[in-house]
Amino acid sequence: MVSDMNGFERRKEQKRESIRHAALELFKSFGTKKVSVNDIAAKAGVSPVTIYNHFGSKQGLIRDVVKWLLATIVSEYKAIIYSDRPYLERWEQMLFQKGEMRHAYHGELLQTILSTDPEIRQFVDAEMQGSIAQLWMDLIAEGKQEGFIRPDMTPEAILLYVEMFRSLADRRPDLYIRLIEDDSLFRDFSRIFLYGLMGKEAEPDLLRAMRGDRQ
Repeated sequence: MVSDMNGFERRKEQKRESIRHAALELFKSFGTKKVSVNDIAAKAGVSPVTIYNHFGSKQGLIRDVVKWLLATIVSEYKAIIYSDRPYLERWEQMLFQKGEMRHAYHGELLQTILSTDPEIRQFVDAEMQGSIAQLWMDLIAEGKQEGFIRPDMTPEAILLYVEMFRSLADRRPDLYIRLIEDDSLFRDFSRIFLYGLMGKEAEPDLLRAMRGDRQ
């Protein structure tokens, strides 16, 4: 009996996954407003009633899809951070993640949904930001331990630096695409991001001026 129930639940979740993928593809191509439940049902190969039974409404499906997408992105981040790949390679992957889910959907579509649905925005702020921040903190702590990141650099400053870049990428997807497609530009930008324009602190007078202790 338990085995039958597990099989039933598995098939149920597979159907939900199929609906999510269909909805996501249509939302990406046409936006959420122009896509109907009937459109999604046709693409997923199910009846509209099935979608209502699983998600309650079109808005319920949109919310479910976004939560599912974000959870997938977090899983991709975990796979990168806790992998055995070289440290700097993991940094580059986190900054310019080429994972299918994020690269395809984490730009304009997600920003549009977040800006129009307070419930999803609250979910992202309360749940996802904390999870993603902790992953970055783990990566930063490892970098300090291995000597890649200066020990006196605060995690708060590093996270702000990362967020400034990521917000720019979200607001200017054209720039993000250029970085992904142009290998030379990608390498140069990676060096600037990871090592700074000056590399080492070769200008002590400038550094003192920035700290406000110039004589």
